[in-house]
Amino acid sequence: MAAAAHEIGTSSRATGEVVLEARNLRKNFGGIKAVDDVSFELRNGEILGMVGDNGAGKSTLIKIITGAYQKDSGEILLGGQPTEINSTGHARELGLETVYQSSGLVEVMDAPANLFLGREKLKEGWLGKYFGMIDKRFMRRETDNLLKTLNITVRNLAAPVQTLSGGQQQSVAVGRAAYWRGKIIILDEPANNIGVDQQRAVLELVRQIRDQHDIPFIMISHNMEHIFQVADRIIVMRNGKKVGDKRVADTSRNEVVGLITGALA
Repeated sequence: MAAAAHEIGTSSRATGEVVLEARNLRKNFGGIKAVDDVSFELRNGEILGMVGDNGAGKSTLIKIITGAYQKDSGEILLGGQPTEINSTGHARELGLETVYQSSGLVEVMDAPANLFLGREKLKEGWLGKYFGMIDKRFMRRETDNLLKTLNITVRNLAAPVQTLSGGQQQSVAVGRAAYWRGKIIILDEPANNIGVDQQRAVLELVRQIRDQHDIPFIMISHNMEHIFQVADRIIVMRNGKKVGDKRVADTSRNEVVGLITGALA
C-alpha cells in the first residue's frame, strides 16, 4: 500500500453497500437505558464517526456490536443477514476487528508476536503439527512487509513494542486489524494520549487503509477535529439515544456540538 497522495479530508461513501445494520438495539443496566432503540447503518468503504459525551451510550453500543455485551432486544445484520454475535471472539471470526485507545498490544512482546497474537503461525510439517513450533521467520517477514506497505518505520522488529512511540503502537494495532482481513474495523479513541504528529499519522493510516482496501471503519472519538478530518458521516449519541445522523459535508462542528449537548434537541 502506498501512502495516500492527498491531504486528510472527507469524501462521500454514501452509496456503498450496507455491510452492517443495527435495528432498534436496546440494552438496560437495571433501570438505566444505556442503549435505547438505536438504529444505524455502515456502508462499505465508509468511515463512520460516533460522538457523544461520557455516558451517552457509544461504548455500550459498540460492545453490543462486538459481542462484549448481549443486547436486550433489536437486531444486527451483517451483509444483510440477521446475525447473533455471541462473544468478542465470535465477532472477530465474523470479521469485526476492534482497536482500543490502549492499542491492545502486549508491550513486552515484539511487533511480529503482537501481529500474530493468538493466531501464531506454526511451522509446516511435523515440527508444527507435533511439537507446535512457531514459524518466527514467517511471522517476521509478514510483519516487515505489512509495516513497509503502511509506511511504518520500526528500526528493530525484535524489540518489545514498548520501545515504539504511542503513534507507532497504534499504527501496528490498526495494521494488525487490516492484516487479518477485518471486514469492519472499529476504533475506540484511536488517537488519544499520543502526540499531535502521531495523531495525524494514525488518522492518515485509517484513511489510507479505507481508500486502498474499501474497508469500512467506525471511529469513536471525543476529538471533533479528528472526526471532521476523516469521517464521511457522524452519528451523535445522547442519553442512550441516537439524536443525529449527519453527513460531514452537510453539517458543522457547531451543529454536532449542539446535538451532543442537547442545545439542538
